Amino acid sequence: MQTSRPARVREPGLLNGLSNGPSSVIEALREATRSRHIKLAASPAMARLFDAGYTISEYREHLSRLLGLFEPLEHAVAEATPPGDPVRGLQRSGALRDDLRAMGATWQDIQSLERYGGLAPIEPAGVPGYTYVILGSMMGGKIIVNSLRAILGQDAGFRFYGDGKGCPETLWASFCSDLEENGNDVQAICATAVAIFDAYAAWLPGPIRGAGSR
Repeated sequence: MQTSRPARVREPGLLNGLSNGPSSVIEALREATRSRHIKLAASPAMARLFDAGYTISEYREHLSRLLGLFEPLEHAVAEATPPGDPVRGLQRSGALRDDLRAMGATWQDIQSLERYGGLAPIEPAGVPGYTYVILGSMMGGKIIVNSLRAILGQDAGFRFYGDGKGCPETLWASFCSDLEENGNDVQAICATAVAIFDAYAAWLPGPIRGAGSR
């Protein structure tokens, strides 16, 4: 699959016209990413997760693509944050590796997966935009896991999507509170979130044609 163009972490004019709109950073984030979020949720790769004909092989391919994005994304965040920063603990690649191994992937299989090469460096001021996307994906995981369990049974791994638990409300509340208090560069935060959404949508594959058996 062809690698998409590099994702920008700062988009000039992203918040133009919003000065009289959102009254908080979280509202600015929601407004800046709303269209991307809707587009991603409606994409074939995500819609397929709820299809009664979905297969284990498709799901494994889906998680493989996600690992190919999240691993370099986490490396970019590590470059933008100091050691010990709590945001580094939000790594999703470990859960993806566990899920893939639970479905038969070997170490060699995982190491040979294609990684996304289009990420530009993330600005330190924009890191909360990354956190917003990650926590948001965790919040939606409960609905996804409920569907996948009904379709795939217990043969699949669900750690990436939170085993149906989603994002703890306390974690989300803490993030929102800290964002309002310390999210000073709203432009960088929103631009980072938008760039990640764009990379996410560009990198995920469509439905696998002629997918194998469960």
